[in-house]
Amino acid sequence: MHQRDMERFAFLFLCGKRDREVLLGKEKMTFSDLERLTYLTDFLGLKSYNLEIWNEYAGQFSEQFRRLERFYDEPFSIEPWAPIETDEHLYDSWIQEFCKKVPDGKSRKQLRQIIKEKCREKGMAVFGEADIV
Repeated sequence: MHQRDMERFAFLFLCGKRDREVLLGKEKMTFSDLERLTYLTDFLGLKSYNLEIWNEYAGQFSEQFRRLERFYDEPFSIEPWAPIETDEHLYDSWIQEFCKKVPDGKSRKQLRQIIKEKCREKGMAVFGEADIV
């Protein structure tokens, strides 16, 4: 079995129902799904599967990538009173939500430990038990 296949199997085992259906092609992948799933697989160190997801789905979102590129290239202003969700907060919520949807309690507990280790490695705040139970 190739590394990519092992990573795919592990990730699909941990996924909640909707993510599994998206990755198995039973539901449509959205741009938000692509961003979230590639972030999660990268965070968890599943490099081969991350690349597989990217190669399979990124092509269908070329217009969204062009718009995003224009957004970052053009100067813009944000009203001081407008609430902004930082990338870090968004990424944290993706990790927490992913953990909550792990179908098996024992696997969820093991994943929680892996995430704590990854957070420490990356110099990130470590989630508490209440955050990812």
